Amino acid sequence: VSGTTVYQQRWMQEYIEILDRNAFGNYRDLMQEMTLSPAMGEYLDMVRSTRQNPNENYPRELLQLFSVGLYMLNQDGTLKLDNQGNRIPTYDQEKINQFTKVFTGWSQCNSGNNPACPNAVVGAPNFIDPMILNFPNDHDQTAKTLFDYPNAPNPTIAACASCTTNAARIAYANDSLNKTLDNVFYHPNVGPFIGKLLIQHLVTSDPSPAYVARVAAAFNNNGAGVRGDMKAVIKAILLDPEARGSRKTEPTYGKLREPLQYLTNFLRTFNVRASTPVTINGVPTAPPAFCQNRSDGVLSWQTGQMGQDLWVPATVFSYFSPEYVVPGTDVLGPEFALANTSTSFARNNLMMGYSFEWNWFDPATAANPYPWTPCGTSIDISEAVAWATADPTGNTLIEGLNTKMMHGTMSEAMKSKLRTAINFNVPARMKAQQAIFLTASSSQYQVQR
Repeated sequence: VSGTTVYQQRWMQEYIEILDRNAFGNYRDLMQEMTLSPAMGEYLDMVRSTRQNPNENYPRELLQLFSVGLYMLNQDGTLKLDNQGNRIPTYDQEKINQFTKVFTGWSQCNSGNNPACPNAVVGAPNFIDPMILNFPNDHDQTAKTLFDYPNAPNPTIAACASCTTNAARIAYANDSLNKTLDNVFYHPNVGPFIGKLLIQHLVTSDPSPAYVARVAAAFNNNGAGVRGDMKAVIKAILLDPEARGSRKTEPTYGKLREPLQYLTNFLRTFNVRASTPVTINGVPTAPPAFCQNRSDGVLSWQTGQMGQDLWVPATVFSYFSPEYVVPGTDVLGPEFALANTSTSFARNNLMMGYSFEWNWFDPATAANPYPWTPCGTSIDISEAVAWATADPTGNTLIEGLNTKMMHGTMSEAMKSKLRTAINFNVPARMKAQQAIFLTASSSQYQVQR
């Protein structure tokens, strides 16, 4: 879902809450809720798909992006190939046409008289309650041919022979939807496809096939015979030998922190807070009283400068494609799709601002503050200043930042460069600021390993 279409805050909020509710639940439940999400229905046009005018956007993305992918996979995420060495498509246009029939007829739950629509308000679109079949005859009632793989549930759905009443049509449509989602959920591609995507986001962009296979196995069976248990999947990802253990030194290991995670990780490390009072021309000035010493937390303009316009991904692939390869290599690096000269400068500039304790608020316009950040945001570097004060050599400061920011993984070469960069007769605070900035803008910090 993207703010390019779903532009009201409350519309987006319910979509995020679906993800939140199901993050540690079962993937099949997430598929069900997301399919009937009015925000998803608006963004991918399912809300407008009828048997008279079917729209393939949602069924296509359900398959391509959320479940099976474009090509048949082995359980380790590698491609299956035919006898000529070619990739094997997971589906073709005719299969998309068949799936499209299933997702016709649903629309927003706008009727205040319907008990299924407790949040309906007359005159306003309902982006809170799940979509329903307001006009049951808009659902396609013909036969559908779905995926047919070993032990596939519901490879076909028969035409409705008894759809003579709205109640019968609604029952048929809901039954067809459930059967279709089961058919997709049990497809052998889902475990390795979803498992690899989650590894890319949580640990490393280019995981080994063996890593993917172990995570896919957890998706297929949580140890108690349950498929799609996200707790088991995430546990397998984070406790895998490739995710834990000694410092990772393989050149292809890790992931570039995407802008939002890069910024929030840095801010949390240094106790992010509302901007403190500052002195302008000898006059103590503070953010407006209505801030109540709290930051407004509005960071989207900052992530936007770094290439990630928060809540407004440009395409259905979200902010970047999982298949993006780092230029000049054969290494998967999805987040590098956002990296260019402009966004790299923005990263450095923002880290410079926070490290040197700029107040992200303009006291001169406090009566009419910038609309995006009236309360301001700053960090607390007092601990780093104390390290720099106690040890003029800078070693305590560097080791402290190594632990605080990089979990002890800073290379000796980087430590040496930092030592040289801060070894000047300047106040301890300036040493701390310089060291924080150089660490935050370094490749060793920006690439999470």
